[in-house]
Amino acid sequence: MSDRSTLVDVPPRFRVLTDPRGAEVDDRTIVLGPSHAFGDGRHESTRMCLQALASFAPRSGFRLFDVGSGTGILSIGAAKLGGEAIGVDIDAAANAVAADNARRSAVEARVSFSATWPDGTFDIVVANILRDVLTALAPRIVARLAPRGTLILSGLVSTDVPEIVARYAPLLADRRPEIFERGAWRALVWRDAEPRAEAGAATGR
Repeated sequence: MSDRSTLVDVPPRFRVLTDPRGAEVDDRTIVLGPSHAFGDGRHESTRMCLQALASFAPRSGFRLFDVGSGTGILSIGAAKLGGEAIGVDIDAAANAVAADNARRSAVEARVSFSATWPDGTFDIVVANILRDVLTALAPRIVARLAPRGTLILSGLVSTDVPEIVARYAPLLADRRPEIFERGAWRALVWRDAEPRAEAGAATGR
């Protein structure tokens, strides 16, 4: 991140303030300290995920699972919308950064970060990571999705979309996603997706 503060508006619901000094925190501001972890609101894939959360998350009382949580920006966004979130990242340093960002954003009571995948299912599962990782983790990701939950995948370019749709289709009862575009980047959203029984068993934690 830059040494100077950067304010990124992500309509309709969020703004992201990076490298803050004396920042005022409100119910739409995600505050991120300086770090090398991914996700500061400027990348198109992150912005699309935040916009999908703002558009499709329940009004309150939902649970979100954030795969590859990085700075924690998406988990924090979910908490700002009234939900609770668990983020998982293989990078312990990123998890420490994410926890600090949750504190900066005044949502530390509603989010947690770990290198270990949680048990149970979630109303929303979001993964903003690369195609190969989304492909490899597909059964584990879908197994965490509650019946009629919402799945948000991003970190993709247009040529990745057919492969990801084909990989997830048999796990999601052949439902088709909505496809959102921002520049060269794409986000896929399955709403009211109901995983097949074998997908829920397929996993591994």
